[in-house]
Amino acid sequence: MKSVNDILAEGRRLAEKSKNWADLSNALFDPVDGLVVKHLPDSGERAAFRKTEVYDKLHQLVEEKMKQTGVVGGSEPTKSGRFVVRLPKTLHAALEREAVAEGTSLNQLVLAKLAARLSSLSGGGTASLIQAFAETRDGFSADRVVADPELDRKFLRRCRELGLSGTDYELNWSLLNARKNGLTSDLPRTKRFTVRDTDEFDYASELAVRHLQLTQDVSLDRIICDPDLAREFDEQAMRLAPGYTSLQYRWVALGMRKAGRLNKDSLAAIDVPELRLLCSVPRIKASSLPQTNGIYLFSSGDTPVFLSHTDNLQRRIERHMDVSDSRGLPGWLWDHGQLDLSVAEMPGVLRASRQSAELLLIKKLHPLLNYQRTAA
Repeated sequence: MKSVNDILAEGRRLAEKSKNWADLSNALFDPVDGLVVKHLPDSGERAAFRKTEVYDKLHQLVEEKMKQTGVVGGSEPTKSGRFVVRLPKTLHAALEREAVAEGTSLNQLVLAKLAARLSSLSGGGTASLIQAFAETRDGFSADRVVADPELDRKFLRRCRELGLSGTDYELNWSLLNARKNGLTSDLPRTKRFTVRDTDEFDYASELAVRHLQLTQDVSLDRIICDPDLAREFDEQAMRLAPGYTSLQYRWVALGMRKAGRLNKDSLAAIDVPELRLLCSVPRIKASSLPQTNGIYLFSSGDTPVFLSHTDNLQRRIERHMDVSDSRGLPGWLWDHGQLDLSVAEMPGVLRASRQSAELLLIKKLHPLLNYQRTAA
């Protein structure tokens, strides 16, 4: 392995020879044949190298070449007509089987697939975006990459290496749109990812989303795609339910887009419980609440404020009181008067059924701090 200074010296020689910044970027950062990967074949070594001053200087070489050749004029790399793709064994075998079935060679099959996919992309920028995603996603979905601070940093860095412009928010937004438009469908199937024990913090994710929506007029996707907003969201969720990771808070928030989509037949079969007013929040003794499944509602006069279901009514209300000076909801989140608490006990009712009942009550009552899901 060469020293980082040797790598920098070779990078400077490549900068002198390269005709444009795109060629130089490929020569330095190509994931198969680039200077960095050739001299630092171990992923751990590369991860450490990315934190060094030398790595930043390699990027400066690309920026200097960009100034010389122009952003647009130097964006088209010299094409050799040959490139190497390393495939997982399972994908390679599947492609070989398809080639045999189609009566063609593996090379011609791959060329046909590339041509079909590229013809559907809106310009080279989208192709580079998909490339950056494919190289950094670690087998996960576009949603997971954007929601995961570590994977998102890798994706955005690779976008820059490939010459993509735009803010971090714009690149993340473009990736989610590419997924929605089916442009990532040809990639191998993604690994499943779930967050467990969400009853301890899912309400915090929902409250943090709604607070940002009400104070900054932003969408849920905008919050997750914009790193600055996402960090603010993390901080607020952590204040409401400390002890979890940014990925956990964000993943639960993204899940709210899909949660509770029920057809009309399902809606008719749901047993919605009746909420019972207990008392004003300052008079609550959480220890007197039942340790059972249920739904609760904070309201202010005739205004519903926040509704949620939980596995344990007593524990959930205790968590609310712990972070709010016993006011139910913190002042920075809600400060419009005294709150009252209503509950509906649902002992033995499965989580999915409680979620459905919660959905219908949110649809009916429109609490201010609940994310408005679509019931049907």
